[in-house]
Amino acid sequence: MKSLRRAAAIFAPLALAAACGADPAVRAAQHGDIAALGRELDERAAQGKLDEGTARKVARALLAHDLERVEGDAGATKVGSLGMCARALEDPLRDLASGTDVASAAAAELLVDVDLAAVDAYTPAHADDPVARWRAVATRGMLGVANADKRAARSKSDDRFIRLAAVEAAGDSGCASDFPLLLDSARRDPEVIVRVSAVRALARVADRLEGDVVRAEMVDRLVELAHGRDEALRGAVARALAVPALFPNGGERALNELVGKETGHVAIEAAAALMMAGSAEGPVRLGQLATAGDGAVRAHALRLLDPQRPEHLDVLAAVLYTQGAETSELRYVAASSLAHLPAGTAASLPRPKGEDLQGKAFAVLAQLALDKDKVGTDAAITLAELGHDEIRPRLAEELKIASPMRPRVAAALAHLGHTADARALLAAGDVDLRDAVACAILGAGR
Repeated sequence: MKSLRRAAAIFAPLALAAACGADPAVRAAQHGDIAALGRELDERAAQGKLDEGTARKVARALLAHDLERVEGDAGATKVGSLGMCARALEDPLRDLASGTDVASAAAAELLVDVDLAAVDAYTPAHADDPVARWRAVATRGMLGVANADKRAARSKSDDRFIRLAAVEAAGDSGCASDFPLLLDSARRDPEVIVRVSAVRALARVADRLEGDVVRAEMVDRLVELAHGRDEALRGAVARALAVPALFPNGGERALNELVGKETGHVAIEAAAALMMAGSAEGPVRLGQLATAGDGAVRAHALRLLDPQRPEHLDVLAAVLYTQGAETSELRYVAASSLAHLPAGTAASLPRPKGEDLQGKAFAVLAQLALDKDKVGTDAAITLAELGHDEIRPRLAEELKIASPMRPRVAAALAHLGHTADARALLAAGDVDLRDAVACAILGAGR
């Protein structure tokens, strides 16, 4: 099968070049000729002829070229990083998924995750595949009562991908017989991602439990999990307790206890869950958690505040007017929340100190963007995503710095219609950086 893919890699550029009008930059990207691509992009940019459409074609051609050559665990990791641009790469991903190794399985998994393939599309052919990752993809499609025993068996696999797939399939199936599987996975699986996924699946299928007594017992089992040390799991439990099937059967009581006894991120998740379930206590407690304590905890709470609630708006406005480097992240979170409000909603907000709050939020973001640190770059990216073209020079400068934020910066420039500013990274010698930037550009769209 790999030889077929190699043959496709040889002939695909010829067909693609014809489809793209034999554009020299796209052709260089298809062949992986990075030096030629760099020269072509620079020449186009100097002439003002590097348009957004060509830049996106180049980005897609680069990724298609590299997907033809991935293999093994490194290839699977590469494929897994392409979620934000998977829809633009449907055909190359389908070609890769026709292979047999772990990278091909990762491509099939991605196609399923972004709804480009049915969840059981690969189940018949790979249910007993010798490659564990392929068995995981197949397990994901083992749905319904008829496959309950298979899900239970695979939830005990030595392979974490297979166990995760069994848990996800159980959540999709919604069978009462899967509750023991899900509870056991939530309690005992060695991988955090599997435990959290099991709790989320329990929340999804809780309405299948018949009777208030049984649902109350489920609440008790979830509360036991909330007493552990794993914050990600405890946060998932808090959100699960707020689902309609569990909230009136002890979930509300349990969440109020968590809010009263806990501090930090778990208390925030519990307060947010109460708010989403309609409890009056949730928004009050969430606002309190956003006003004191550790900066990271406060930032978490601020992100969950609803600026259309008067008590939350007061908290956000107060943070907006604070000063000092130690509050820069908090000011960014508050400003971003207010800046994203629809214009009509923002116009109806109160005007503390006689100022337009959303206008103040934009001013704070612009001020923070002057700082050459992560918060400053986050602020610049937010302004770009909201259409503020004046931030372009700040982002263009950021691309020159060796930073893991460069793909996000490139995406922000793409949002503004200035993908050409990232052309040097599309022709970078570092293939991982090049592909990350290409994917960010495709994912940003216009």
